[in-house]
Amino acid sequence: MQNPPSSESVTLPAAGHAVAARHRWGLNSLSGRLLVLTFAFVMLAEILIYLPSMARFRITYFEARIELADQAALALLAAPDGMVSPELEAQLLHNVGGKLVAMKRKDSTALILSDRQELPMLGEPMDLSHWMWWDSIFDAIMALTGDVDKYVRVVAPSPRDAATRIEVVLPTAPLTEALRDFSWRILTLSLLISIAAGGLVYFSLQWWMVRPIQRLIGSIVAFRTAPEDARQTIQPSRRGDELGRAERELQMMQQDLRQALIQRARLAQLGIAVSKISHDLRNMLASAQLVSDRLAASEDPTVRQVAPRLVGSIDRAIELCAQTLRYGKAEEQTPKLQRLYLAALVDGVATGLGLPESGTTIRWVNAVPPDLELQADPDQLYRILNNLARNACQAMPSGGTVHVSAMSTGDCVVIEVADTGGGLNETALGHLFEAFRGSRNGGTGLGLAIARELVRAHGGELELARTGPLGTTFRITLPDAAC
Repeated sequence: MQNPPSSESVTLPAAGHAVAARHRWGLNSLSGRLLVLTFAFVMLAEILIYLPSMARFRITYFEARIELADQAALALLAAPDGMVSPELEAQLLHNVGGKLVAMKRKDSTALILSDRQELPMLGEPMDLSHWMWWDSIFDAIMALTGDVDKYVRVVAPSPRDAATRIEVVLPTAPLTEALRDFSWRILTLSLLISIAAGGLVYFSLQWWMVRPIQRLIGSIVAFRTAPEDARQTIQPSRRGDELGRAERELQMMQQDLRQALIQRARLAQLGIAVSKISHDLRNMLASAQLVSDRLAASEDPTVRQVAPRLVGSIDRAIELCAQTLRYGKAEEQTPKLQRLYLAALVDGVATGLGLPESGTTIRWVNAVPPDLELQADPDQLYRILNNLARNACQAMPSGGTVHVSAMSTGDCVVIEVADTGGGLNETALGHLFEAFRGSRNGGTGLGLAIARELVRAHGGELELARTGPLGTTFRITLPDAAC
């Protein structure tokens, strides 16, 4: 009977979708932040454009008044004796929008139009032929806020004749009003541009970036709740950018993780079965040990020659069963270090594999110096070399050579186990030292995994030195404190 889904498996996806729906359009979401940032940056750009535009508007305003003042001065020149009626003078000043208009030619007297009203003391004139951007921006801001004198005196060359100077006294109130109208128009236009640009950028990013990211997040959340379900694996799109690569990498990661979880479950089941087998096998080997002890006491020369090998193999098998049971209880076996001669241990490995005996197609070469010593656990080092040598023999079904060499580098001992087989295939290279995955010739891959674990327990490292059609070499590096 299938168990009902737990409350956690039901609650987590629902909560995830609820949170995603709540923040998808909020300011805390990526979409909301993109919209706010786009609007803010467009407005900042408009402000940077607005300040010089406002300064230019003020200069243009003055230039237009200078041109009108020049036309009014022409009317004054055309009048008999340079005199006009008070009505015409008032009309000309009204067209200019000023209180006083003066024109001065070189080596001549000034012609003046005035409304006959008394003017207050005026400051330095505004010379349109010499002005700076930063000063003009500051003066425009002051005029916009109304923090200026009631009248301003503007001087500029005549548009008709550069040698003629036109001077006009203007009230600042109309300029302030014109600047405020100009600012409102700029503000309205800036808001429209910001809304349009922000909307276009927002929806473009929403379609090309945010939606794929939300898809990635949804796949991650779904995979977290049910990693064993193959339907939760993301299906990558055909995008060639970074998001497409992220989708493909996520798919490979999900597939590898799912495979690891399946392998972990199988290993857990296998561990229980191995523990049971090791328990029963240890009991059986205990009886065999009693028989081997009796054989060791025999006076027969042949039996006395074979008995030590048999006793040693049975002792190692019993110890291996005990270690398997301890490993099932998550108890790690600490190496028991002692000084030993490596060449003698290598000979023992060859004897255990039956390689020196006649009739075998495998040639064994022990190139370890007889006087080379190192600090190691003899039983664990025997298992390391035995696993590597057995793998080397399996790689040469038609025969070949297993070559074991070693050297001391001062603070460590380097051991190499080489064979003349055909080398490792791509599958084995891609999952080297992984149990049940990094094997060759149909093996389980446990030998290399166990050997590397034991080497690292000694503080050393097991690595693949080289592989190819001429053979494969594994290198063991063990620290030697006595050196």
